[in-house]
Amino acid sequence: MWDAMRRSAFIATAALLILSVSACASPADVGAPSDAGPTGREPALPTGWRWESYSGVQVGVPGEWGWGSGSQRLGQWCIATKDEITRPIVGRPSATTLVGCPGRDDSTPRPDTLTANTGLVVGFDRTKDRSNGVEHEGDRTTVRLDGVLVIVQAPQALRERIVETIHPVRVDSFGCPATHPVGAKPDQRPAKAVSVASLRGVSAVSACKYQVADPDRPEPRLLSALRLDDSTAERAIREIAKAPLGGGPNNPEECAQSVAYGDEGIVLLVRSAVGLTEIVLRYSGCDHNGFDDGVSVRSLTATSVAPFIAGPNAVLSSFGSAKLPILRPDLTTR
Repeated sequence: MWDAMRRSAFIATAALLILSVSACASPADVGAPSDAGPTGREPALPTGWRWESYSGVQVGVPGEWGWGSGSQRLGQWCIATKDEITRPIVGRPSATTLVGCPGRDDSTPRPDTLTANTGLVVGFDRTKDRSNGVEHEGDRTTVRLDGVLVIVQAPQALRERIVETIHPVRVDSFGCPATHPVGAKPDQRPAKAVSVASLRGVSAVSACKYQVADPDRPEPRLLSALRLDDSTAERAIREIAKAPLGGGPNNPEECAQSVAYGDEGIVLLVRSAVGLTEIVLRYSGCDHNGFDDGVSVRSLTATSVAPFIAGPNAVLSSFGSAKLPILRPDLTTR
């Protein structure tokens, strides 16, 4: 009887979640940096959990979970190692290989919906279907909210706790807006030009990773986010200031200028004695790479980039051999 009551409460919560999107899911247009907080009432997280953000939707997960490619863990589960499957992850879309995994046996749920095959996963993706809903199959609950898919694959009790935390936001818990002009215009420079070398009293930096516009994808939104505070934020800004002027590494001969800015970038929202300012971190294209504070562009170095591509902002591609030691040092030290 208790299980039935719990299940009923879970279904009611999921329904309420979907109904709530009409009131607060639409991302606000973002111009100048904003100090606004998350939209609406943020659910309380269990002790030891953390927030993960994607495209205007937040979900809570246990703090010990790692990060990885959701496309590979869920879509290519058959080539994962046992060690990989035992590590719970929050997964975001990434490139995959041509390897395909076995399809469905009509007498069972699809193999990719079972934790025995994939391990524990919360996966994000975008969909052009703007209707909202909740679907269940195997060990998976899929929440569709404002064009975002949140795939929760875990044992039922944990799965239900995670789904109960899902909610829409205009600005997430890390201070990152769901949309930013740099997504649609990757060449845009910070409106408030302030040299990074002049910043003092840095109290926080929100590192907001955005998708760059592509005609084949829905409108660009936030991919992931993290926040640095206090002395950690101050040190990170000082490392940028140490980087050489001029930008790069660039290799413009390797791609067309129409895609020279790449497909993702990070906007750093810096809170300091001069107020809220921006630095645009470009790294995914063949040209225009570097830290742009609106005054000058500084080159990418391993130490200056590292704090902003950790954890949820981890780079899942190398974006060229020249940037491999900077963006994927894990691949150069093996």
